[in-house]
Order: sequence, then C-alpha cells, then structure tokens
Amino acid sequence: MIADKKQINFPFSAIVGQDNFKLALILNLVDPLIGGVLAIGDKGTGKTTLIRSLTNLMTDQEKYPFINLPIGVSEDRLIGSINLEELINAKKEVINLGLMAQAHQGVLYVDEVNLLQDYLTDILLDAAASGNYYLEREGISRYFKSRFCLVGSMNPEEGSLRPQLKDRFGLSVNITTTTDAKVRQQIIKQRFQFDDNPADFVANYKSKDQRIATQIETAKNKLKTVLINDAIIEYCSELAIQHQVEGLRADILLLKTARAFAAYQNATEVTKGDVDKIADFVLNHRSLNKSPNQQNPNQNENEQPKEAPSEGNASKEENIHFLSPKNDFQKQKNTFTDKIENGSKAIHYNQGNVSTTDTKKTVSQYVATDKFEIKTKHKKSLLKEHHIFLIDSSGSMLKNQIIAYAKGTVDKIATQSKNQNTQFSIVSLFDGEAQHILHRTAVLKDIEIALTSLKTGGKTNLTAGFKQIKSICVDVDFKHNLHIITDGKLNADSNLEATVLAFQTYCKGVHNTQVIDAEKGMVKIGVAADFANRIHANYEPLITENER
Repeated sequence: MIADKKQINFPFSAIVGQDNFKLALILNLVDPLIGGVLAIGDKGTGKTTLIRSLTNLMTDQEKYPFINLPIGVSEDRLIGSINLEELINAKKEVINLGLMAQAHQGVLYVDEVNLLQDYLTDILLDAAASGNYYLEREGISRYFKSRFCLVGSMNPEEGSLRPQLKDRFGLSVNITTTTDAKVRQQIIKQRFQFDDNPADFVANYKSKDQRIATQIETAKNKLKTVLINDAIIEYCSELAIQHQVEGLRADILLLKTARAFAAYQNATEVTKGDVDKIADFVLNHRSLNKSPNQQNPNQNENEQPKEAPSEGNASKEENIHFLSPKNDFQKQKNTFTDKIENGSKAIHYNQGNVSTTDTKKTVSQYVATDKFEIKTKHKKSLLKEHHIFLIDSSGSMLKNQIIAYAKGTVDKIATQSKNQNTQFSIVSLFDGEAQHILHRTAVLKDIEIALTSLKTGGKTNLTAGFKQIKSICVDVDFKHNLHIITDGKLNADSNLEATVLAFQTYCKGVHNTQVIDAEKGMVKIGVAADFANRIHANYEPLITENER
C-alpha cells in the first residue's frame, strides 16, 4: 500500500494578522501546562489554517505530533482501550493507544469544540491541565503521559460552550474578520501563491519558521529559571479581583502565561508589562467585570465601545420599561430597607410603608416604576412550534407496506398539531443518505405532496439525518420537536453507540424527541427502543390496522 503524500501546511510565519492568536499558541508550546487555547470567532477567518501551520514549528513529527481530533470521536478512541481478543485468548495486555496519549508533547486540535460531548471535553481539559491521565478498563489501570497543547476552535453561531468548560481552557482569543482592505489583499495574495506552488512558498518561509521554533525551544529550557517576585504575584491577584473572576485559576494562569512570555522574550524576570501583554488572553472568557477601559485585543484603537442599550432598545426577550423616578423617590427609597433574599418575596409599596408577601416568582421578574411599585416584566410570547419528521424510507420499511403507515402517522401528527404558529419539515432517509424534502411550511397540503414523492429503498443512515437536523434547528424562535420514524435496522457499518453519539452531537437544538418504532415481526431486534431509551426520547410503537 502506497503511503499518503505528506500534507503541506501553510507556513506559520506567513500568516498575516491574528498576532494575538499566534502568540497564545506559541505560549502554550512554551508551557503546555497553561491549558490550551480556545479560538472564538467568525467563520472563514483562517483559524484552522493557523492551527495546522503549527506543524511547521515541529521539525520532528514523531517527537512533537499534531493530532486532529474528529468531532464524533468515541471515549475509547480518545483515551485508549484494551484489546479484549488478546487479553482473553493470549492472556496479554495489549493497549490500543488513545489520541490523548498519541498527542503527548505535541498539539491536539479540536475543530468545532462546542459540538464535542461535554464529558469528552472534560477529559481533554483534565489531561491538558495535569499532563497525564489513567486508563481504567477491564480491571486494568494504566498511566499515560499526555502533556499537549490543546487547541479548540468554535463559531458561536453553531452553539455555545458551557461557561464551566470555557473556564477550563487556559487562554482564549476572539477572532474577527479584518476590515483593513490592505490586510485583506495581502492575505489573498499569500493564499494564491501558496495554492499555486505550495512547496516553493513553504521553502521561502522555512527559515522564519525555524527561528520561531528555535526561540520556543530555548524558552522551554529556561522557563523554570524565570523569576517571579511577590510584587508580580500581588499584581496578578489584584487583576483577578478587579475582574471578579471565580476561583483562583485566573491568578495562577496570569503568572504561568506571563512567565512563558518572559521566557519567550529571553528575559530573566517577569514584569508588569509581561502580565499586561497576556492579561486579556486569561481574562477574556472569565471576567465578570469588563471595564470600559479593557479593550478587546482585536478591536481598533479608534473604535468607540458600544453604549449600553437605551430605553428604546429594550431586549425583545423581555419587554422591560424603566420609568423616570419622581423628585421624592430618594426619600421613599430611604425607607426601603428590607432585603430581598433568594427571590422568595415580592415587595409592594403601600401608603409609604414597605410590606412583603410570599410569592413563587424570583426577584429578577420585577422592575421599579416611578410610583415605586413592583411590576412583573412582560415575557415574550411562547416559541412557535416546529415539527421535524425524520422518516426512514429504506428498503426494510417497504416490507408489509410499513412505509404507508409511517406516512399516515406523519399526517396524523401534523393534523393534530396544526395551529397558526406551527410549521413542519421532513427529512427522508433512503439509500444510505438523508434528504431534506420539505422545508419549513405551515400548509398541510405541502406535507401530503412531500409524502407522495417520498423516495424509498436502500439502507438506513440515521447519522446523515441528524446532520440535516442540525442545519434545520438554527432558528431559535422555534421550539423544535423531532419525530424519528424508523424500524431501527441500521447500515452494516453503523452501530447503536455511534448513532447515539451522532444524535447528541448534531441534535442539540432539538427541544423534544419522539421515536416511533416501525419494527414488525415475531422476532424483533429492538434497536429503535434501545435508541429511544439511550437519548431519553419519547417512545411509541407504530400501530398498523391489524394491531388496532
């Protein structure tokens, strides 16, 4: 078998702009225990190109590997597994190395990290912070070194990352599309030169990349000799307190990152200037108090900070109106001394006295008016209903005309759910693929026409269907209800574990899920029922005329 040609990546030193992201990556190569970098930004800004260019700073790929983590990775693939066949038959402990162990001393990259399962992200971040992990399988415990630079990228439009997980990333950078025409033109020219003749382009920047790699290696060797005096520790603590960060992780990371920066600059001692240079990397995703003077590292110096929303720009989520206080408001306010605790009391101003009455509503549900009364905020109307039908129309569903009953079930649910705020979509599974055959509609006749033209045959690929669901559930103004109609007879190359993982990865925008089991016959494999149980979905068998 002929080995694949080695991929040629864009040179690190040829990247135009993104200086903050480049510096954050370099500092993690100097000290991997910083805990990685999270790149948050617009699509098409070259995040992945820059991350992959790190391979040009790693001359020895065996010693300093670059591992790309697939978004659908399983836990066994991530941390490793025991070869059960060897264990049972040959009584040998054969370990299949996980990607985290393979990434030791190198870079582990996760694109769209916000779509990765939370528990897998936790495992990754634990290993990145500690530099090791244990594999516990089949009564066997193995220790692995796993000191790598973890890099995650995400586009906020595709979903958010839990604050707890964001905090676990050592550094973060915000990537925005440059508005400087000259910079954009330079990027385009560089890209064309690389695409037309990649080998020559890389060769032109090889010496520059080598200088950066040498500087990183020198910094790693002298990292622990860089001095940190008490004044710097005090300064870092003051910064953390000022930004109201939770815990002590920010204090520690300010020091770690500043020390790495000083080492990279070949300095012998950390200064306040070093801390200021890297402070935004540490505090961007942790600060609860972003002062007006704290500038985004990607923001133009001449750009004015956005003003707070005016009275006319109240959130459409909650139509809040603040009325102007009267002249005697302060006098009335002085008598208002009772504290509101735990959102357990509602407060009423009555004849100059303050009284309290118990209520189940929280404090955040109330706002003051000019009469110093407490009024309930007006909530936005309920989300519109959106029913999405994922119909398995594979060959196995044709048997005994089960597909006809599936169509009837869709029609029945649509009719029962119909009101002025309801819309419907249909995704069909056939021939191992998924097709979005009906885009959001409120017309029942459209559903009938789509069901009539439904293609059938081939195999079932639920994962392909879930990918379609992800693109359908982007509208947050709708409550997305997913109805999966299938007999559970998956492709030969699919399994229940992978299907569950695919659902959890791509269907985060779904509010409610129903699995309608179309499997018939004396002997049933029960995959649809197991699947419904694993994803905590509503489960119902498909009823035919003979079963009524």
